[in-house]
Parts: sequence; structure tokens; C-alpha cells
Amino acid sequence: MPIQQMLLGVGGASTKVQDLFSADIYDGSGSARSIDNGIDLSGEGGMVWIKARTVAYNHFLGDTARGSSKGFCPDLDQAEFTESQGFTSFNSNGFSLGTSASVNSSSHDFVAWTFRKHPKFFDIQTATVGADDSTYATGITHQLESDVGLAIFKSRNNTTQGVNWLIWHHETTDANNEYYRFDDYGIRTSNNTLTYNSSNKTFTFGYPAQHTGDRMRPGTGAASNVVGYFFADNNNDGEFGSAGNEDIIKVGHYYGNGNSTGTAVNLGFEPQYVLLRQNGRSPYTDWFVFDSARGVTAGSADKLLRPNTSGAETSSDYIKFTSTGFQLETDSSDVNKFNNIYMYVAIRKDQ
Repeated sequence: MPIQQMLLGVGGASTKVQDLFSADIYDGSGSARSIDNGIDLSGEGGMVWIKARTVAYNHFLGDTARGSSKGFCPDLDQAEFTESQGFTSFNSNGFSLGTSASVNSSSHDFVAWTFRKHPKFFDIQTATVGADDSTYATGITHQLESDVGLAIFKSRNNTTQGVNWLIWHHETTDANNEYYRFDDYGIRTSNNTLTYNSSNKTFTFGYPAQHTGDRMRPGTGAASNVVGYFFADNNNDGEFGSAGNEDIIKVGHYYGNGNSTGTAVNLGFEPQYVLLRQNGRSPYTDWFVFDSARGVTAGSADKLLRPNTSGAETSSDYIKFTSTGFQLETDSSDVNKFNNIYMYVAIRKDQ
């Protein structure tokens, strides 16, 4: 019997999805403020991803591993930057923001997605890698106890070599050296770039990678500080909820059917958050994020944001959430072209 279920039997507290994930919408104030969502970031660690909904501001990503003043923009290929007025602290019940317009403009609305570290939900790891494998690491190892479904890598300090985002998906980038990028609509198949060994939970960065911008391990004796974000794929091993036996995150794929009554995806739970992306074969499409906080309505327009662009939120009837998963409601090639493969990350609604 899993230890969590044993603890439940003697009065132990269970972990629920709302302890680990939150989608929070807020109006920017232009003044220092806190977003209290009940998630313990200071004690457990995690990541917060913010996007302005009503204006074309860049996405803004922060995490506890790099520190509150360090930021990334997923829609840009650039090194880590310092912003003292973005995140000012990660707290035991959420996070605090400064006055930066990127996260707190008084004229605009925002959404923040919070992911807390947990061995069966989400992990963050850092490593210093380089061409000289006698001096530096050659990869990065996660500490998830479920299968890893999605992994996202970014160099913190490279400005030329390794400046791109590398994104691995356990089903749609199934061959060695296949990966996505936020800024590239296609799937990349590139020699000597990225491989995964599930037995030791390690992603290895090859050297030299075929494409200069994808080199996590730079040449000429240099080193790169790399961060990895790892999303679990629960497969009847989640151990969440009141009974300690529920899954809360699924990472998989589906085939489009090209009909307005689109493909139905069975997750085994009703989601509150879905990230979608076509698998990188023509016709190329954007990344899409849907969540129930901003609005996903059956038979009506859903709120769309695109992680690969700075564009403001738009609306279109693309998807509905069901008691067992989600279903496409359009024949658009963005999410439902006939026989095209689409990857997804889905997170369960609050328990």
C-alpha cells in the first residue's frame, strides 16, 4: 500500500490539486501586492507563469530555484534577466509582485499559473553543463516519482549558443534528438542535442548540438547554467485526493478528426487547465493554453492565450471540458486537423 494511503488510514492529511496548482486572474494595480492562492512556494518550491490578458506583453516566468528577482520570457529567446519589481517574493500562501508593468500594470488584466513542486506533479532542477565533461555535467536529472511527461529546458546565461528553449514530450518527441521550441512552429530533429534515460531520470545534452542556438552545452570551454521544468504524467499512480488514489496531471496526445464535433480525450477526470500543441508537422500551429479561471464554455467562445507569442488574449470556440476530459469543438487545424497529432498537458479541477 502506498505510504500516503497508509497515512490517510490513521488520520494523515491528503494532497489535493489545489495544494499544487492554481490559475489566478487579477487586475493589475501598479502597486506592490500579493496574490494569495494557498500554495506553499517558499517551503516547497515551484514556478509561477504570468501573462497579461488585455495587452501584448511578453510572458513572464519566475521560480524558486533561480530566485524571485530572476525572470524568463517563454515567447522570447533570450538569457535570464533580473527584474526586482516582477516577483518580489515567493510565499507560504502564494507570491508577491512589485510594480513592473509586465506583471502588474494598472491598466490591464492578468492570469498567473502556479505550479508547486511535488514528486508526482512538478519538479525544477538546475545544473551547470559544458563541453568538457570532466569538469561539467552533461545533463540534468529530475526527481519525479511518476513518469515525466513534459520537460522544458532553458540556459540561464547563454546569449548565442543555447539561447533557445528545448521542449521534450514523452509521446510525440519519442525519438532521440527530437524536441519542440516555443519560437519554432515545427518539430526539431537535430543531431546530438537531447536524449533521455528513464532508468536514471537523466536528460543528456549532446555536444556539439547541430544547431548553435540549441546547444545547452556551449563550446570553447564555456559553461551554461541550465534550468529544467518537469511535468509528471500520472498513470493510476497519482495518490492524490481525499482517498489518496486519484491522478491530477496527464500528459499525452490525440489525433484530430477534422470535424466540428471534435476528438474527445478521456483523462479520467475533469480538467481545469489544458496546454495544446500540434506535433510540429505541416500545417504548423501555435501553442494554446485554456483554463477554467479565464473561461472554457461548451458551445461558446473560449479564452485563448499562446505561450509562443506576446499577443493579448483572444476568444474562439475551440474546446470544452467534460467530466472525463476534454473535447474539441472546431475543425480548425489549430487543434483538430484530420489525422494530425496534438500533444497536451491537462491538470485536474480542484478536488
